[in-house]
Amino acid sequence: MIIERSSYAGMGKFGSRWLGDNFAQPDYMGFSVTGIMGMNMAGIPLVGSDICGFIFNTTAELCARWYNVGAFYPFARNHNSWDTIAQEPWVWKGQIYENTISYYDIIENAMKTRMSLIKYYHTELTYLHLHGGSFFKPLFFEFPDSQPALDASQELNVMLGSALKLGILSNNLG
Repeated sequence: MIIERSSYAGMGKFGSRWLGDNFAQPDYMGFSVTGIMGMNMAGIPLVGSDICGFIFNTTAELCARWYNVGAFYPFARNHNSWDTIAQEPWVWKGQIYENTISYYDIIENAMKTRMSLIKYYHTELTYLHLHGGSFFKPLFFEFPDSQPALDASQELNVMLGSALKLGILSNNLG
């Protein structure tokens, strides 16, 4: 598997890309959504960002939120700098979200969601490899004549392939 940090015209036919070294900050989680869309529009469908952030220390809450968004990235990995705290899912086992569920369990549920969709992802990405197009795209790409699709917040309403719409809730972890 080829994972590139930089890209060039036609690269998406032969390799994948990650968005580069990001920061463990909520804004960068948001930037990842539009960054992945942008790369898909440029013909690179298998792209993602470093879940939980690469630079700076993350928190249990940010990491859990990022796993929930990252479950829907075409390419997803947890990756961080050598001089930051560990951010593997089991690190957060003892920390609890709003006295109800551990951050580890939230991350585990996000990973199960991703695995439940993996056959769909592989099917769609194989189709795109053969025929072109984008996987992680704004809603209006699939519904160009729909005014609600044009008016929708694009970073919160993502199409995954042609059959699955992802609505991102900005304040919900569970």
